[in-house]
Amino acid sequence: MKPNRIYFKDNPWPEGHPIKTFSWSAKVVDGNVWFDFHLESADYYAERDIEDDENVEYPSDWAAPIVWGNYHSCTLSSSYWHNGGFKVCAIEDYTPEFLDGLELIVDPNPETIEDWDDLSFHIYLLGHDAVGKHKIRFERIGNSMQFNITWLGAIAQAYVGDYEFKHSFSAVVAAVEFPALP
Repeated sequence: MKPNRIYFKDNPWPEGHPIKTFSWSAKVVDGNVWFDFHLESADYYAERDIEDDENVEYPSDWAAPIVWGNYHSCTLSSSYWHNGGFKVCAIEDYTPEFLDGLELIVDPNPETIEDWDDLSFHIYLLGHDAVGKHKIRFERIGNSMQFNITWLGAIAQAYVGDYEFKHSFSAVVAAVEFPALP
């Protein structure tokens, strides 16, 4: 995976899409540090347009370039539509050293959540879909205050009534500044 790109497995762009915007912030909730991520991709067809062949029958909307083109780009966020985020550690543990190499699992069983608003993240991908089963890993760059973040997760095409988390995404975000507490 190349840095600063997001990939959607088996979509029409196996090379992924550039990340246009990424923000990482920290907040304190009941004595614990919580993180928020906000990611926006460039337009799906920003680097390579795909001519949709009317004679090709795609196995699903997920594989059809014209469907992706209709929605333009992805927003994946814990803060844009609602106050989500995910718990990281107690305030007293919050240091760059603690975070280095840390891997967090967020919303591991999204199928069991009754209210989709309770998920830590929301996604606009091919409409307002659902996202869960996140695996987020932090790697500190030397002794700096910057980190590389590897983020994996699963997507359900909830917008069209498919609530099975059968699609996956991955992203690597490079050299992101360690967020100070407010």
